[in-house]
Amino acid sequence: MIDYLQELNEQQRAVVTDTDSAILVLAGAGSGKTRCIIYRAAHLIKERKIPPWKILIVTFTNKAAGELQDRLEKLLSIPMRSLWVGTFHSICLRILRYEASVLPYNANFSIYDSDEQKSVLKRIYKEHGYDVQKFPLNKVLGRIGRFKNRLMHPEDIAAGEIGHNPFDKGFVQIYRHYQESLLMNQAMDFDDILLYTAKLLRENEAIRAKYQELFAYVMIDEYQDTNRAQFEIVHQIASKHQRVCVVGDDDQAIYSFRGATLRNILEFERDYNDVKAIRLEQNYRSTTAILDLANAIISQNKYRHAKELWSELGEGLKPRLEVYEDGFEEAEMVAQQISEQWQAGQDLRQIAILYRTNAQSRVFENALMQRKIPYSIVGSLHFYQRKEIKDLLAYLCCISNPADNENLLRIINEPPRGIGLTSVGKLLSFAGKTRVSLYNTIQNSGAVQDLGMAAVKRVSAFASKLESWRKMLDSTPVTAIVKEIVEDLGLVQLYKKSSDPKDIARAENLIEFVASVNEFADRFERENERLPLLADFLPYVALQTDMDKVSSESESVRLMTLHNAKGLEFESIYLVGLENELLPHRMSMDSREEIEEERRLFYVGVTRAKRLLKLSYARSRRLYDSFSFTEPSIFIEKLDSRLLESHGHDMGIPGSTYKKAIHKVRDSQKHFKIGQKVWHKEYGVGVVLSVNGLDQDAVVTVSFGNGKLLKVVGSHLETGKL
Repeated sequence: MIDYLQELNEQQRAVVTDTDSAILVLAGAGSGKTRCIIYRAAHLIKERKIPPWKILIVTFTNKAAGELQDRLEKLLSIPMRSLWVGTFHSICLRILRYEASVLPYNANFSIYDSDEQKSVLKRIYKEHGYDVQKFPLNKVLGRIGRFKNRLMHPEDIAAGEIGHNPFDKGFVQIYRHYQESLLMNQAMDFDDILLYTAKLLRENEAIRAKYQELFAYVMIDEYQDTNRAQFEIVHQIASKHQRVCVVGDDDQAIYSFRGATLRNILEFERDYNDVKAIRLEQNYRSTTAILDLANAIISQNKYRHAKELWSELGEGLKPRLEVYEDGFEEAEMVAQQISEQWQAGQDLRQIAILYRTNAQSRVFENALMQRKIPYSIVGSLHFYQRKEIKDLLAYLCCISNPADNENLLRIINEPPRGIGLTSVGKLLSFAGKTRVSLYNTIQNSGAVQDLGMAAVKRVSAFASKLESWRKMLDSTPVTAIVKEIVEDLGLVQLYKKSSDPKDIARAENLIEFVASVNEFADRFERENERLPLLADFLPYVALQTDMDKVSSESESVRLMTLHNAKGLEFESIYLVGLENELLPHRMSMDSREEIEEERRLFYVGVTRAKRLLKLSYARSRRLYDSFSFTEPSIFIEKLDSRLLESHGHDMGIPGSTYKKAIHKVRDSQKHFKIGQKVWHKEYGVGVVLSVNGLDQDAVVTVSFGNGKLLKVVGSHLETGKL
């Protein structure tokens, strides 16, 4: 018999042994939920004599499914091949292939990824005359996904479900054409896999009964991250026998942008009968000091099951809050502290830097590289390897080196300017025959005889842009050239128009790139007493993109977003950028639900730390080509100061228990009035246009003499110099 008494605590034993009723396991961070799932399955097989094929276990990732199966085999010393374990998509795919005879698909139907989905839409647009500007591909696919999440194909959309504007009317027709194309190609997209399974179980009584009997015991991991279709699948299978165990943590529900709904875990006790809720609150990862902070953070959320994490690992070091003057200093100091840890023998693989958005990684990458500290980015591309950054760098390389055909080919139709593959082929053919560079060819595109007049016009316009930028090389600072290209091409505006979060992130990355050029220029000017040209900048970037010394197997610091940190743990965590509009993010501050999900992200970050947790924010950050002053995150304003050790003589969080006097402030500086003249050490004299707040920490909108309009924290302004 498996010795549960030795391996599990009391609550975990209850999860494992209570197998005949609906169980809601509220598993706090680091509470050993994976062990519970494995031992529950082992208990069913070994003690209850349930065949493995009668057990369904759904995990969040394929990797987790494989690891669970391996650990079960080692625990029981028997093969687990017949166990139904996998992600929702893998389980549903098996069901659909088995039941293809009742579907409008063959058993060998294809599965289309996002690129193939877009190819289908492009053909539909071409055939039916839809304008991609009026019906952006990502916006259309996003809405299709949301309807499928609600189990709605085009024929299921009622008149009241859709608006009467041109986009909504056109969307329904596009959706119909899209589904017809998928069926004609005998293909499903990923949302279809869930939708068809849910509909099959809901509408076909015989098949529903078959799987209710087959899956006599159901376990679902990460239940807080399930969507409507996944809920329906589980409910159709388990609602009859009620032998369902869901494991999750509403305090770690952070995937609403993927369609996950908090409703599923919050209302589980309404969906099933006589539910037994078991709280796993003992944490086996973190020290008490870290957990006290985590509990204080998440207790401010309203929509949650109450739970209180605790640990027997000792009090430990108190989490530390660092305040820096700007984002550059934040990155430098974090890198310095990591360097000290490394020199003291700390394994770099046990150190992580966590941030809200991918664009934040760049300054930390630079700071780590300066100290030759190896790092790797988890779940994201290296900053300078991201598509939008590589595109912009390709422009810079082309104007610096006209013989660079490879980079020219990358940007010749990026962003789209109507120079298609046929035209590119003719240009390349001419260049090859005449033995000149592609750059020279496009500068003389009129000589390409079989190139149409319209194509010649578009190519010539592109060539003129490149040549105008080339003329700036010898005399214009690199900062001005980069800004000119970004603004002339309208790259930021192009991405900002999109509703796709990926495109919005690309716009943020481009803004961050411009900031990086300005930082390089500032440093170069200090060191060389002249402004840098493009020829100075490109070698620097080439070194920044040299990642040969970093591999997934090597010892390196981990950099990742808070979303990518979920499920991971590290000895040391640096959680950076704790500022309003970063965390919580500027696009997630419109409702209580959004704010609470952002707070859950903060909680997830804090609970990744085992022993050392350092939080930080910067008083200002470079945004595009200027500095903007920031506000500390609202998530740290209400925390008890005893939970944190703060550092920095200028420490102060407006309106919070952390507020400390930085220095004595004259009365004239405590109250700002519209029309009042003020002085800033970097921007000079300005006039107050609006005031939000009463004292020296009021947020003041100032119009400066150099034309800049900025929001500034009042403590950074002076009136006595005027």
